[in-house]
Amino acid sequence: MSAPEIRRPLEDMIGELVDGLATLPPLMRLTDIELTLPVETRVLAGPSGPVVHADMPALRTRTDFDLPIGRLVLRLATLPTEGAP
Repeated sequence: MSAPEIRRPLEDMIGELVDGLATLPPLMRLTDIELTLPVETRVLAGPSGPVVHADMPALRTRTDFDLPIGRLVLRLATLPTEGAP
């Protein structure tokens, strides 16, 4: 019996990270952050072409049968808007 696919499209994972940062308390003003995260990735066929699926590693321990771990480096920054200090 095979385990269900737990990875999701990469854009969903990035969207969840951004949404999580948006929930910071109002007293904190985030202008720049860089995240370096371990990820398991796989390219699967989607309805309109290949889709990159990625998620955090499912297991803490690794065996030779597991997919190799990659690194996702994501840098988010705000851009100044007109009239803002």
